[in-house]
Amino acid sequence: MEDEEGAQNLTPLEHTIEAELAPAIPTEPVTAPESREAGDRSMERGHVGEAIRQYRRAVQMQSNDAEYRTTLGDAYAYADMGAKAVTQYRKAIKISPRRAAPHFSLAELLRRFGKLHAAVAEYRLAAQLNSTNAFYRYKLGDALCALGRLDEALPELEAARDLEPHNGFYHFWLGDLYGRLGRVSEAVIEMQQATIFSPVDDYYNVRLGLLYLQMGCAADAVHAFRTALRIAPENASYHCLLGDAYTRLGRHAQAKAHYRFAGRLDPYDTAYVERMRQLALDE
Repeated sequence: MEDEEGAQNLTPLEHTIEAELAPAIPTEPVTAPESREAGDRSMERGHVGEAIRQYRRAVQMQSNDAEYRTTLGDAYAYADMGAKAVTQYRKAIKISPRRAAPHFSLAELLRRFGKLHAAVAEYRLAAQLNSTNAFYRYKLGDALCALGRLDEALPELEAARDLEPHNGFYHFWLGDLYGRLGRVSEAVIEMQQATIFSPVDDYYNVRLGLLYLQMGCAADAVHAFRTALRIAPENASYHCLLGDAYTRLGRHAQAKAHYRFAGRLDPYDTAYVERMRQLALDE
């Protein structure tokens, strides 16, 4: 039987899951792969306790399989049974230290616990072991950004973008980092690419519009904000931003129209009223 740590002081959720685990072994023989598949089906149905039971059986039958232990750890992490998840990840790493997945899963859990420095170390190992995985490179860069280590994050986010050049998500976050580094023209290029490859994402267009305003390109900002509003026409903030862009162009009537519309959509936000007042004073 697999050794379990933290058996005492269980949370109510853990007690519930442990209760579901009681009838662990059916009478008929089941192979480890079959138990893994049964666990996957249970997770898809939202039956976490049953999934953990099946994943544990797979581990009991093949205790030296790093993939099975990682999968069990992921299920524990999903159920907020962090200590048990960490145990499985560390055992998986001990079994197969060159496997990237348990390092990545451990990093995700450590970050959830607020242990960002330790998480970065595990993200880095995962990225080194699977350097062509764009998401691993992105997560390492994102964690480095959270630590304020922007210069270290940059090559990771650039690598993620290069590995999946048609994925707007990676262009967006690289553009975000370029903006934080003050490299606005490069940020604009990446945000443009993000809107091209993710044309239905309103926020990407809004961020592009804000960069245009930062560069003094109000007409381009108008186009970006109008695109965002075609995707999300009921967003009051977007109407307000479009009003700001029109104001910079001196098109006050159109600015007022969007400020008024924003005020109707969100009548409790005084910022829209203040913009109308300031525009009237300017005129």
